[in-house]
Amino acid sequence: MTDLQLGSLIVAGAIVGAVYLFNWWQEYRYRKNTQRAFARNQPDVLMDTPKNMVRGGERFEPALDEPTRFEPPVSPTSTMAPPEPAEPQYTAPQFAPQYDAEPAAAPVVPRQRDDDDSDALAESLLDPALDFIAEVHARENIPASDVPRFPAPKRNQSIGRTESEHWEQVSTSSGASYSELRIALQLADRQGALSGEQLNAFCMAVQQFADAHDAIATFPQRAAKLAAARELDEFCASVDVLIGLNVASAGRPFPLERVRLLAENAGLSRASDGTFVYKSDSGKTLFALSNQNQGPLGPTSEGLTLLFDVPRVAGGLAVFDYLSDFAQQLAGSLGGTLVDDNGRPLAAASLDNIRRQLARLYATMDDRGIAPGSVSALRLFA
Repeated sequence: MTDLQLGSLIVAGAIVGAVYLFNWWQEYRYRKNTQRAFARNQPDVLMDTPKNMVRGGERFEPALDEPTRFEPPVSPTSTMAPPEPAEPQYTAPQFAPQYDAEPAAAPVVPRQRDDDDSDALAESLLDPALDFIAEVHARENIPASDVPRFPAPKRNQSIGRTESEHWEQVSTSSGASYSELRIALQLADRQGALSGEQLNAFCMAVQQFADAHDAIATFPQRAAKLAAARELDEFCASVDVLIGLNVASAGRPFPLERVRLLAENAGLSRASDGTFVYKSDSGKTLFALSNQNQGPLGPTSEGLTLLFDVPRVAGGLAVFDYLSDFAQQLAGSLGGTLVDDNGRPLAAASLDNIRRQLARLYATMDDRGIAPGSVSALRLFA
C-alpha cells in the first residue's frame, strides 16, 4: 500500500469519525432540549384556565373617556337602595343572556353518514391557523396503544386514520390502528408564543416516534410557523382583556348572606372555590363575583369584584350589559359604590364608554376570524 493510499484511508476515517461524533452531539443536544422544554407534562387547558389569568398576569382595564363627552343618563344606583326590607330584593333585568361558545365556521355539506360526521369532528380538533401539524405516514399500521401523549408546553392533539379510512381522535384505550397520524402543537396561548427550542424538541420527539415505527414524518416549514406564532401571540395580546367592576363598601362590610341572596336572585350560583358564577345554559362561565382582594368570601367583605374574561365569552356585549346592570343594582342594594381598579367611581357614562371599546375589540376579533367564546378563542386564551 502506497503512502498516498494510506493517507487517503486515514483522512477518510477521520471524516467518518467526525461525522459520527457530530451526529452524536446533535442528538445529545436535542435530547437535552427535549428534556428541558418538556420538563412537565401539562394537561389540555382548552377549558381549564386559571381565574384572572391574562397575558402578563395582570388585569387590563380599558381606558375611560371623559364622562363629559356624553350626556349621562340617570344613574340607576340613585333609586336602587330599598328601604331596609327584612330580606334583600333584587330585580333582574328583563333580558338575561344565555350564550354558548360559537362553533367555528365550516362549509355546509350534505349529511351522508355518521362516519362523515366523526371525520369532521376529529379533523376540527386541529387548525393549521393555530397549530403546527406534523404528519406521520406508517408503512405498517401503528396501534393506538403505541401512540404516546406527546408531552409539550402547549396544547397538543393527535388524530389518526383508521383501517376503515376514517379519522378519529387518538386514544390509547382505542383498539384501532392507524396508517396516518396528524400530531398538532398549538402556536400560542396565554403563556406566549411557541419558541424555537420548544418546536425543535417537539419535532425531535415526533421524529423519534416515527423512526421507532419505521414510519415517515413530515413537518411544515419551521421558520414560517414560528413567525406565525409570534404574529398570532401579538394579536391575542392586543385583545386579551379581563374587565373588573368593583363594589366598594362605605365603611361597613357587606354581609355574605345579603350578597348570596342578591347573587342567587340574579341567576348566579356558588362555585366550589367560594365565588359566585353566572353561567350559560351549557355551563360555561360568563362572569364571576368574588372578593375584591381575590381571597375567598368570608362572613363579611370589604369589597366585591365582578370579573368578565372578554375573549372567552360569546355574545359579550349583551353579557356585559347584564353584568353592568347587576353591578349597579348590587352596589345600590348593599349601599356600596361602583368603582374601577383605581378606586374611581363608575357612572353610567363610564360603563357606556367601556362598552364602546368592547364593541371595537369584538369587531377586531371577528375580522381575524376568531369569534369570542369560540373553540379557537377558548384555546388561545387559556
